Amino acid sequence: MRRLTRTAGIAVLLGSPVLLAGAGNRMTFHFMQIEQVIGGVAGDPAAQAVQLRMRAAGQNFVSQSRIVAYDAAGQNPVVLLDITSNVANGSGGDRVLIVSPGFDSSLTDPPLTPDFVMTSAIPESYLAAGRITFENNTGSQVLWSLAWGGDGYTGPNSGTFDNDNDGNFSPPYPGTLPSAGLDSLRFEGPFNAKSTNNADDYTADGPAVLTNNARQSFTLVGPDECEADFNGDGNVNTQDVLAFLNAWTAGDSSADFNGDGNINTQDVLAFLNAWTAGC
Repeated sequence: MRRLTRTAGIAVLLGSPVLLAGAGNRMTFHFMQIEQVIGGVAGDPAAQAVQLRMRAAGQNFVSQSRIVAYDAAGQNPVVLLDITSNVANGSGGDRVLIVSPGFDSSLTDPPLTPDFVMTSAIPESYLAAGRITFENNTGSQVLWSLAWGGDGYTGPNSGTFDNDNDGNFSPPYPGTLPSAGLDSLRFEGPFNAKSTNNADDYTADGPAVLTNNARQSFTLVGPDECEADFNGDGNVNTQDVLAFLNAWTAGDSSADFNGDGNINTQDVLAFLNAWTAGC
């Protein structure tokens, strides 16, 4: 009878909906990195991106997950996206690309095609210090945590053991979330790597290369610049001529319009040609 009871007990445990659900979930979306995050492009915090990377095959059932941002104290959560559909490709190393509504496709070469668009962007006040998590869609499991801001971030940075051996993703990355140029905050390890800590795992460099689930890559190039708009006010008019001539008279390096290392009449001709052509 004891043998039957033990066998029956094992059968009950194996048949437990909780245990089966847990085992099944581990094969669908749990093994995932936050591979890249962009807080803004060329000073525009409206252009943001989060890129996930699958640490194993079969992790493309991301409709059970969400991405959440937290402030410098680990408080005031903002759900960037509660993902409601899965992605097609689920090999180890495949990505999922999520961008903010203000991320113009012209900011990349070729023009960007994301997998999802955020319903909320990372608040600008979170860019100096904050945290992003990849969670299950109830928030009961933090599967990957990325905090930045060094000592400026004072909140938690814990998660499950799925992607970090001790469930502690601290200390945070020491810098801010990139937003001034073309950089991203990027995980340096291979696709199957677990987290060690954010400070050692991440680096900020660029220009960032983003990849969607269809395995298409997009290099960040930033907004198109109009050289004739010399004073940068968004208009091409006589104010630009005056601004250029002032810089040229002063010998300012910005007046080297043709980029030959000299400031001379050739720069005036090059500027006037660009100014006449407009943008």
